[in-house]
Amino acid sequence: MHLHADDIAIWIARLDEADDSALAARWRALLDGSERARELRYRLADDRRRHLLARALARTALARHTGIAPQRLRFVRGRHGKPELAGDNPGDHRFNLSHAAGVVALAVARGRALGIDTESLRARALSLGAVERNFAADEIAELRALPAAARARRTIEHWTLKEAYAKARGIGLSLPLDRFGVRVDDARLRLWMAPGFDDAPERWRLWQFLDGEDQLLALCAQHRPDAAPARIQAIACSPLRYETPIALRLLRASGEDALPLSEASGENDGRPLLASY
Repeated sequence: MHLHADDIAIWIARLDEADDSALAARWRALLDGSERARELRYRLADDRRRHLLARALARTALARHTGIAPQRLRFVRGRHGKPELAGDNPGDHRFNLSHAAGVVALAVARGRALGIDTESLRARALSLGAVERNFAADEIAELRALPAAARARRTIEHWTLKEAYAKARGIGLSLPLDRFGVRVDDARLRLWMAPGFDDAPERWRLWQFLDGEDQLLALCAQHRPDAAPARIQAIACSPLRYETPIALRLLRASGEDALPLSEASGENDGRPLLASY
């Protein structure tokens, strides 16, 4: 599944489809020794399954884009711990993973930094105390002005967008979270940064999607001023089992280059959607 320079792929897998022991054994066979050892260190069965699903998703999806067999992919951690592909990486593929509420999401692009975050609108609620510790003053003021029901959703929207940006930077939540934020309007997202912050908002683009009724996804990607608008494709999958193009609901975006997702019957360069591994 070839990614052009302006393509971004979002892969979505669900934990409730990871309960087949034979399939899990096939996923485990794709992993290297360190990934298998890490699986065993998790005490809870759900955490072990989530780790196995995330690693299998990363390997099979990246194999589809790079043309390298899943079990031959090698990973390293960058300066701040963000996983990257090691060795020969044709096309300079970058990726980022997120998981929440039984969903694992993976974003893949070529030659541009990116971050993704996902949360269930039903399963998670941030306390006002957590908001005040991690949000900027104008974000807090906006949230306080909202009715309680609207505040809960808007808090998660802000959090996922901020985390997607922090992950795209490769630094994660070690960034000063009160020094940048996202203004959420009816149809537009606006990334802002405090004076002296070591970045510029125009370097990035943000998208906010809804998968189904309540799974929120925030995507942040490095902006290319002279490039065509980003083309975002979404694929629902169970690794080694099926891959199906889907249409996420685009809620908001930043900048002028955001386009709706491909239709569910989207293009795939004429190749079969389920590859042979």
